[in-house]
Amino acid sequence: MSFEISKWYNNYQAPTVLMIDDLSDAYIDKYPQSYKNDWGYLCEAEGSAYDFLKKNLLKKFPDIKITFFVPYLKHNVIHDHTKEDYKKFDVGEREAFINFLRQLETYGHEIAHHGSNHGEYINKDNLSTVNNFKHEWELFDNSKQGVETTVKGMEIFKKYLKNPIKGGKFCGYKQRENSLEIIDRSQLHYWCDDVNFNHKNYDYTLFGENKVISFPTNFAGNAFVRLSYITGNEKKDRQKKMTQYLQPIYNVLQYKNLNKLYKHGYIISIQEHISPSTSSGMVQSTNIITDIDSLNRIYDFLSSKSIWYATCQEIAHYIYTKDNSSLTFYANHLIIYFNNHKKLSNTMLSICSDREFTLSSKTETRVAETNNNQFVVNIDVQHGKNEFMVNKG
Repeated sequence: MSFEISKWYNNYQAPTVLMIDDLSDAYIDKYPQSYKNDWGYLCEAEGSAYDFLKKNLLKKFPDIKITFFVPYLKHNVIHDHTKEDYKKFDVGEREAFINFLRQLETYGHEIAHHGSNHGEYINKDNLSTVNNFKHEWELFDNSKQGVETTVKGMEIFKKYLKNPIKGGKFCGYKQRENSLEIIDRSQLHYWCDDVNFNHKNYDYTLFGENKVISFPTNFAGNAFVRLSYITGNEKKDRQKKMTQYLQPIYNVLQYKNLNKLYKHGYIISIQEHISPSTSSGMVQSTNIITDIDSLNRIYDFLSSKSIWYATCQEIAHYIYTKDNSSLTFYANHLIIYFNNHKKLSNTMLSICSDREFTLSSKTETRVAETNNNQFVVNIDVQHGKNEFMVNKG
């Protein structure tokens, strides 16, 4: 009889997370439909962006877990020249928005770090200028400045939320030479530092002295509609009129890429934004409103697979526990050594075998259940030596 630590929790073939950027206490009055204008200001109200998501995706796929990336100051993509057309607030200015974030946590979703104000426009008089916006981590002249700004956000969220911030994402995936050092020094557990949709390099890696988990972004939420929807950019939309008929062919490729991620057991991280509405007049790409049909196609495909629906933090938590554990088995004793150098809580591992078994500790006995053609037990492990008795099924 042999045992091993499962690559993923409960021996699922692959985990998946829906990553939604820029959830903010903000609203741009641009479209007749309120859910298109909402960045989070309407919270869960009828006609809000989250209400749209719930009715058009989460109702059909209730297992979906979302990591929302939230800036803690007023979002600078929404620029001041549209004062009569928008509302925007810092995190903590409105109790309704804080209660909304807390409610998202109770649903099993995650609130993650997405900078302070996201960045700034270079030419504030003409927002549609190409390459006009500098994202936040492009602006830090030194690491000290970046660490102070990042840690301040962590402290703000700690004040209001039940769960501490464990990770986040570079705004626009833009960085400079000191950016990874900033994240490492901020004592974050994971970070989305790059986006790669060509599926040549889509597994997680580690960086920095603290071995921060570099969390991949590897599948676009608009994959199944990207050749057809209107962007607001005249040149791009002319091109789309010529390429929209190729969408069915493009879809075949996207299904292959999605299946490749699944078969290899890689994290399937789906990139989205909360709203299509921007003050520059452009449609924000990707976004949950424009991409809702594509998102339904993605989750229709995944629904028949061995999938672990989790947040970025839950996935990173399991990676850390697994990567810092070793397993030995002899004379019906299964021993796991776990080096919990980051002192994380709720550290759990999945132990699998091709034969039925039970695991017993001093406090409890767990019976293996089947998942993905293996027998699996999920156990809590503590720092140091964890010893269990094995009984064959």
